[in-house]
Amino acid sequence: MKFNWKIVCTGFAAAILLTACGTDNAVQQESKTDEPEQVVDGANGSSTDGTSTNAGSDSTNDGAEESAADMADAVLTDSDAQSYAIEVLPGYTLTSEEPGRDSLFADENPEAFMRIETQPAEDGAYDYFADNMLEVLKAASNGAEPEELTDVYSDVEDEGIKNAKAFKVDTETGPVTGVVFEKDGMVVRLTLFDNPDEEFKSDFLNMGQTVQ
Repeated sequence: MKFNWKIVCTGFAAAILLTACGTDNAVQQESKTDEPEQVVDGANGSSTDGTSTNAGSDSTNDGAEESAADMADAVLTDSDAQSYAIEVLPGYTLTSEEPGRDSLFADENPEAFMRIETQPAEDGAYDYFADNMLEVLKAASNGAEPEELTDVYSDVEDEGIKNAKAFKVDTETGPVTGVVFEKDGMVVRLTLFDNPDEEFKSDFLNMGQTVQ
C-alpha cells in the first residue's frame, strides 16, 4: 500500500492548528482572571473594579457630629440671673454669682469652671466684652500677652455663632481661656478656668456654644 504523504501532512497541520487554538484560549482565560472583578453599582448602573475604595467620603462634618454625640446627655438649663439657657452636661452645675455673671462648675473639681456673661447685642457691647476680656486675661497671668486661638468655634456656623474670638494665657494654676461671640441677639463672653491638663476645656466649649 502506498503511503499517502498528503494525508499525513494534512493531519499534522490540523493538530498544530488545534494546539494553537487551545493555547490562545488558555491565554485569554488567564488574562480575564488577572483583571480586577467588576462590581456593578445598582444605584446608577456604573461599574467599578473590586480593588477601589470610597476615597470620596465626606469628613467635613466629623467635628459637628462628635460635638453632638458628646452633648447627647446634656439638659437645657435656664440661668437664674440672666436671660439665656444653656445645655448642661452631667457632672456640671450652673450657678449665679451675681447679676450678669454665672459660673458653670465641674462637680469633681470646683476650681475648674466657666464664667458666663451675656449682654444684648447693642452698639459697643461686643467691643466692650472683647477689650475687657484681654484685660482680664492679662491680669490673671501677671501681665502676659494673651495668645489668640483660631480653632475655637471656627466650624460651628450652624449653631448661629458669629464673630467668635478666643484668647488664652497660662497661669500658675492652669490656663485661662476667654471667648467672645454673638448669637441669638446676644453678645456672649465665656471665661474658662481649667487645670494644667485642660481636662475640662472640651466640655466647657461644647456647652458654651449652646447658649441661647
